[in-house]
Amino acid sequence: MTVRIERAAGVATITIDRPAKRNAMTDAMWAQMEEHLGSLDVGGDDRVLVITGAGGAFCGGSDVEGLLDDLPSLPERVDVSNRCVLAVHQMGIPTIAKIDGIAAGSGLNLALACDFVHASDRARFAQLFIHIGLSLDSGASWLLPRLVGERRARELCLLGDQLPAVDALAMGMISGVHAGADLDKAVAALAGRLATYNPAGLAGTKRLLNETWTRDLAGALRAETDNQMAVIQTEPAVELITRFTGARKEQA
Repeated sequence: MTVRIERAAGVATITIDRPAKRNAMTDAMWAQMEEHLGSLDVGGDDRVLVITGAGGAFCGGSDVEGLLDDLPSLPERVDVSNRCVLAVHQMGIPTIAKIDGIAAGSGLNLALACDFVHASDRARFAQLFIHIGLSLDSGASWLLPRLVGERRARELCLLGDQLPAVDALAMGMISGVHAGADLDKAVAALAGRLATYNPAGLAGTKRLLNETWTRDLAGALRAETDNQMAVIQTEPAVELITRFTGARKEQA
């Protein structure tokens, strides 16, 4: 069992690799995930993050074996997965979850924290906590209502039913559904496109969207202006604006 990271052409890919258990995450695997997330060269060589699973599943959630063995340490153990979800949500580069097969529990919530969620047509999604007598964790109560609305979120969490990819797409939970053979290509194309954009522009846009729930419109306008003043002075922005205005003058 392992969580591994690979890098190519500005795209870092973290793969959850425990297919015999549908990539269910042990405490050690969450620690590996946190280590890999912390190792990313955000704003440098790592321009995009892709998170995926091996062997026909994304992640079946946290492994519940041994969950009751040491309850006093449970908050500390759970907090590692919480930090991973938060790190993905706040990541200063675009994040993509690539999902084939099951994404459930904390594994699903890790995916929902990403900017984009692309799935195969055989993917399934579930907040399974209720089926083992538990309540939500790993950010489900915050992420789901914002993605699908409160009424849908209550249905998904209180019943814990599995949701096919096409239904998840229809309710706005995920970004796209692809035939299984096309999933890798679609995600690679998206990651490659994002890797060409100005990192400062992407990071600023993500930060503004993440903070939107804490501001009124007047505050959002001020924050956008402040951010734009920082982004517009970066080398990629200056180069692109200069190129655009030059092309407009040539066409006049």
